[in-house]
Amino acid sequence: SEMCIRDRLCDDMGLGKTVQMLAVLVDRASKGPALVVAPVSVAPHWISLMRRFAPTLQPRELEATGRAEAFAALGPRDVLIVSYGLLHSEVDLLSSRKFQAIVLDEAQAIKNPRSLRARAAHRLQGDFRVVTTGTPIENHLGELWSIMHFANPGLFGTAREFAETYGKPIQKDGSCLLYTYPRPRDKRQYRMPSSA
Repeated sequence: SEMCIRDRLCDDMGLGKTVQMLAVLVDRASKGPALVVAPVSVAPHWISLMRRFAPTLQPRELEATGRAEAFAALGPRDVLIVSYGLLHSEVDLLSSRKFQAIVLDEAQAIKNPRSLRARAAHRLQGDFRVVTTGTPIENHLGELWSIMHFANPGLFGTAREFAETYGKPIQKDGSCLLYTYPRPRDKRQYRMPSSA
């Protein structure tokens, strides 16, 4: 996290993505407040794990009233946890300051780069950005571009460049990642390896 490299963490549910992110947040805590954006159903999990594994961090939430004051009072070791719905409705407030770290949990929530949710996420300011997800691709590779564009803006070019360079070649033959190179000229030449 010291190199300001932005990253993504994708693995199956229950393998410890949240605890790994808490370790990063503890490491960076003295630099200022962090922001975690997560589904409403996951926020209590973050708070519980923070109290158990990272007690030096202070979980914070924005209440219905006094949001601007609570937001202005955030300091080192504070971790503001907001839902994707609150991110969208309070984007002006949330994007008005720079966080030392931003974590988008269940980041498939921003898979559509044109959605209001994704646009709001892209307005956030942070020194270190991480996305976590168990399902980085649900329908097509363009979703991966949207998630990665938050973590590393410009790394894969524009959505169109990503589709031309990666999406079309990968999706051209249905699943060309399964092919070994040199690739067969025709799908009938390819045989799935036996599981023996």
